[in-house]
Order: sequence, then structure tokens, then C-alpha cells
Amino acid sequence: MSQEQVIRERVAEIRQRIHELADGRRVKLMAVTKFHTREEAEWAIAAGVDLIGENRVQEALQKWKASPPAVPLHDIGHLQTNKVKYAIELFDSIDSVDSDRLVDLLDRTASRPFNVMLEVNVGSEESKYGLAPEAVRPYIELAGRLHHVRIRGLMTVLPARRENSVEEERRIRRHMQEMVDLWRMCRSEGWSWAPLEELSMGMSGDWEWAVEAGATLIRVGTGIFGPRAYASRG
Repeated sequence: MSQEQVIRERVAEIRQRIHELADGRRVKLMAVTKFHTREEAEWAIAAGVDLIGENRVQEALQKWKASPPAVPLHDIGHLQTNKVKYAIELFDSIDSVDSDRLVDLLDRTASRPFNVMLEVNVGSEESKYGLAPEAVRPYIELAGRLHHVRIRGLMTVLPARRENSVEEERRIRRHMQEMVDLWRMCRSEGWSWAPLEELSMGMSGDWEWAVEAGATLIRVGTGIFGPRAYASRG
């Protein structure tokens, strides 16, 4: 079976499983294409993914600068401030905003309404970027001063499973519920500059739990393309 056929089948399987788990809700499927080729990404688009997610600006420029994808392109990696100009020109959304400095620079650089998501470090892990959950609401309140940036959602990278056990599943699901509760609470404020339509949560190892919890967008790389070929494409 060709890689194109594999991608087509995997996307169809994920779509079917989302349908089974989402209880009628619309859940968007993002294909994460770090270390995968433009051709593979386009196969995923043809198979029916809703968005493309890239982790690194330089890699995304090489793939998409000449011709953007047929679906929205999101930056889901930690964005360095010296790449903001290129990111605004290339991406439809920056999904990993987690500092005043970055959001202010995005707002000053953008010349049009521009969507972002706030990254939340729901597990309070030192190794990960993101706002502390208790900092999200005050952060959004202060974002009313911005001119161009629109906070369209919250995003989180959930803690990794330390082992396969019922206890670990419960721990991860608790963090998911924390994110859902935080998202719903912030949405209820009705901020015009922060409609918070999206909750981006869940990746290849835990996206089914995320859909069950209430995520509106899941990010899947390995589950669509297979393992990344770091040596050949890094």
C-alpha cells in the first residue's frame, strides 16, 4: 500500500472514530506535518483534514511560502519573536501565544485582524511552555487593549502518560476536564476580542479522550503519517 493510501485510510478511520465519540459535535482534525513533506500534507488535505499545523516557521516557509495549502495553516510551535513577521505573513493563526511580549509584538506587526490561541500549561510542567491556568482569565481581560489580535481559542499540550494504567488515564482525563472547565468559564465572559470558539486539545496518543472531554480541535501527526523520519528530514 502506498503512503498516499495509508494516509487516506488513517484520516477516514479517525473521522469515523470522531463521529462515534463526539455526540454530534463538530470536531476539527488538524494534520501536524512537522518533518513530513508538502506532498504528504497535500495527501492529508485531499483525504479530508480541516487544517495543517506546523511547528517551525522555517520549515513551514520552505513548504508553503510559494503556494499556501488549501486549508488554514496554523503555527502550533513555540514562536520566537524574531520570526513574528514571517509567521503573520504565512499563517492563518498562531496557536501557541503565552506571553505579553509575544502578543504585543503580534498586535503591532499585524496590519489586519489576526487570530491566535493562548497556550495553557495545564499540567504545570516546567519543561513546557504556556500560561498557568489561573493566569488565563486575567490575561484575556488585559487583551482588550489590542487592536488586531483576536483570541480565538485555548490550546494545550497535555502531560504525557508515564505508564499505561487506569490511574494514569484518570490523571490525564482530569487535566482535560480542567481545560474544558477553564475554556467554558472564559467563554461565558462574552469578550468581543476573545470569542474562544476553539479548544485545541489532544494529539496522536490521547485525542480520543480529548474528543470525549469536549475538545473542538485535535492535532494528529503520527496517527496520520506514521513516525517522523528525523534523520532524513531534520
